[in-house]
Amino acid sequence: MRATMNLPLAILCGVAACSGGTGHAPDAGGRVDAGPISAPDMTWTWVPLPGTTCGDGSQAGIGVNLATQSSDLLVYLEGGGACWDATTCFVLNAAIQIAAPYTKTQFDTDVTALDGSGLFSRTDATSPFAGASFVFVPYCTGDVHAGTVVRAYDVGGQKKTVHHTGGLNAQVIVDTLHATLPNVTRIWLTGSSAGGYGATLNLPRFASAWPSAAIELLQDSSPFVDVMGGYYPQWQAAWAIAFPPGCAACTTSFPAVIDAVTGAYPAVRIGLLTYTEDATVKAFFGYSGSLMPALASLLANQYGHPTTQAFVLDGSSHTMLGSYQTIAAPDGTTLKSWVAAWATGDPTWHTVP
Repeated sequence: MRATMNLPLAILCGVAACSGGTGHAPDAGGRVDAGPISAPDMTWTWVPLPGTTCGDGSQAGIGVNLATQSSDLLVYLEGGGACWDATTCFVLNAAIQIAAPYTKTQFDTDVTALDGSGLFSRTDATSPFAGASFVFVPYCTGDVHAGTVVRAYDVGGQKKTVHHTGGLNAQVIVDTLHATLPNVTRIWLTGSSAGGYGATLNLPRFASAWPSAAIELLQDSSPFVDVMGGYYPQWQAAWAIAFPPGCAACTTSFPAVIDAVTGAYPAVRIGLLTYTEDATVKAFFGYSGSLMPALASLLANQYGHPTTQAFVLDGSSHTMLGSYQTIAAPDGTTLKSWVAAWATGDPTWHTVP
């Protein structure tokens, strides 16, 4: 889960980012109501969001590149590892941005790096995304964008607090985007690594905000395989994960998240990009042997429906969207064409290989 998009850290445009704002204002009880974002169209803008927090308790935010005349929205959640105790957070440093604020300066750096993949290109006439509003959700909570709690960890006798509030942040983000773009009719929700897990776990928030919109989900190197080594209960205890509503099985089975999402939202097309022996997934999910048996089970069961398909490549690499324009499967199917088929509802879209 330790990758943004493997770009070396991203995917977006190359225009200079500026700092925008929202209509957020605390009420008498200290709560924050979402207001619309004020930002220029077709320009990457960093927007701090009151009511959101990074791991160190500082204010988080999002990057936007709005196309307010469009009814399409492309949302990308950043990846970057995960952490759930003192060792993983502060010794192994297994999650990015846990102990430091995510600022406009960091966003400016990321947005420059994000130029490489072409996924967010406005000049590619073959891209279904070219005219959409773009949103980049940084990752700074170490909880696959799904946590709802603040924890204090003992690091060598010193208490260090981590805001595992990715799920709470996601709700503020959704509310803010809805206030800004209330008439969205199509949402492409995607993310790499931890961001792909976060996109999936937060899909119900987007569906609730835009109940009439068509929503499609793309998970880059985020297979919901079973979690080994006792990590799964540790993740839940540390993060207080916000699972899809009504998914009792999700507390004991990570693949059950896909069952819950496909059951609740049968029209949502879910695409998975994955390597057969993804070394990063194996490390975080506690696999000492082959990942393939668990992945094969996931593909046969959770991705055996017309609305759930996968793009599978042999190897131990991690994340694909950073090479969106150059990757191709052995049968000649390009990743770009496969993603376009997913995005446009092409009936020939299918698992590759």
